[in-house]
Amino acid sequence: MWTRPEAKWRVSAGFWLVLGVLFYLDEGVGLLPWGLLACLVHELGHLGAAKCLGGHLEQVSLTAVGAEMTMRYSRTLSYGEDTVVALAGPAANLVLGGLAWAGQLYVLAALSVGVGAFNLLPIRPLDGARIFRNYISPLLGPERADRWETGLSALVVGGLVGVGAIVMGAYANVTLLLTSTWLFWGVVRRETLGWWQNKRRKKGK
Repeated sequence: MWTRPEAKWRVSAGFWLVLGVLFYLDEGVGLLPWGLLACLVHELGHLGAAKCLGGHLEQVSLTAVGAEMTMRYSRTLSYGEDTVVALAGPAANLVLGGLAWAGQLYVLAALSVGVGAFNLLPIRPLDGARIFRNYISPLLGPERADRWETGLSALVVGGLVGVGAIVMGAYANVTLLLTSTWLFWGVVRRETLGWWQNKRRKKGK
């Protein structure tokens, strides 16, 4: 893990590996720069909303499953406020998509809207799962909402893996299968880290 404390950035080896694979697959296509721009604008949307709610950026982590910003707030956000932060990323993509379309940058427009829509899927660690959890938490309580979020994430990503396998077999296209497998790894990674952290907390008691 490469760390720059003064810049609040942490970059894992997995991130460089995934980026290298994407550069290889994008050779001669030219979609990757536009895709990275759409992802950057997405994260800036989250950051802008968090700043408006008094958030302070502590760290940006780049891993094999994407980017994650760690924010610190002087108070606890309400479920509604946290939902606003979650929606700000896709909203920024929608704005960029509209501007790109107006400027006849149709590839950027499509990629930006696609990034925003993709992040609304109810799969951890995407924004859609966060929005879903914020919606049901007042009804079920945080712990039950977390279990429901995990269950929905597993159900949706499992369905995507299945559809991806069918598409690969029928059309020799591995894009959906690779994407859904990447999402599956993100769910497993987050759940494993959560389990390990809970275990350490229990030992500390």
